[in-house]
Amino acid sequence: MNKFKFTIFIFIVVICSFIIAYPYITDFINRYKEVEPKEMTLKSGEYIVGEDMNQGIYDIEVINGKIKFMQKELSAKDKILGVELTNGEHIGLEGKGKVRLSPANFETIKMSKAGQYEIHHSGFYKIGLQLPEGEYILSYAGKTEKEKPFVQILSSNREVLNTYDFEDKKNYKIVPKKGDILEINKCLFFESDSIVINLKPL
Repeated sequence: MNKFKFTIFIFIVVICSFIIAYPYITDFINRYKEVEPKEMTLKSGEYIVGEDMNQGIYDIEVINGKIKFMQKELSAKDKILGVELTNGEHIGLEGKGKVRLSPANFETIKMSKAGQYEIHHSGFYKIGLQLPEGEYILSYAGKTEKEKPFVQILSSNREVLNTYDFEDKKNYKIVPKKGDILEINKCLFFESDSIVINLKPL
């Protein structure tokens, strides 16, 4: 085989290899490229992150009706903030109603006149961005007829660092650090309008 034929042979092999590999390369790029979360409205059904919606961190709000979102019962105007949805995750909605997903706002929690930070919605709050790091007394106010609040401190990659369930205590001393995430569940399986989570600085 002379040089010309050998060059043509190599060229054909490279072209064929590229044609075969192209779908896999584009799939890999699309799976891991940065995509922005987009606002959308969902009703009852099954959804897959990465196909039906972009991955990202969302604020969830019920527009109307009653619906179960990721096994949590929600009613109109209920919110769950800072929810991270990742590619391949299956999202199930049951019931009659509509849910709005919008890119997370990460709104700063302002200190109340009572000298404490009051959290009115379940969700995930970033320390150093929405709440200052430091020492706090964690407590809650309001009726808990069925369940007590459940609070966790997570690392920046959402690994559990500490858990507080209020089963045996009414308050806890906590020390969240910058970069940590405060996970608030006013109730585990439903959202209660009457419960407020309080963080009083020490």
